[in-house]
Amino acid sequence: MTQPARQNHKAVIFAQQQRQLWAVCTLILLGLVWDFAVLGSVSPPITTKNLTAGAMLGFLGNLVFTRIAYRLTGAKARQAVMLNMYLGQMIKWALTLIGFALIFIFLKPLLPLAVFVGFCALQLWHSVSMWRMGV
Repeated sequence: MTQPARQNHKAVIFAQQQRQLWAVCTLILLGLVWDFAVLGSVSPPITTKNLTAGAMLGFLGNLVFTRIAYRLTGAKARQAVMLNMYLGQMIKWALTLIGFALIFIFLKPLLPLAVFVGFCALQLWHSVSMWRMGV
């Protein structure tokens, strides 16, 4: 016998998305500690700026996907729900690619490793938080 699909918890997913800002703040704090305590720089915090750029890119991609993919719910809108999932994923990928290109063009001085660490850390945070939610 087939089982009905579980209802997604739209409000919980949106709240979890907003909690990702804590991950961004944590990365900013870690970047500042690295810049000032470890590197001892007194000039602008370069690592922090690059970590924040990568983390914000990841956050914006996840935010766009969440807002588009979970706009509709319900069995009557199942085709629109799937279309929105695909549309959200495509827009997220396009935003990510364009965002990385803009970061690498305009962010000076650039530390590519810090940008990727910020981006990957936020993606990991998102994956773990969604897994813990059971989504």
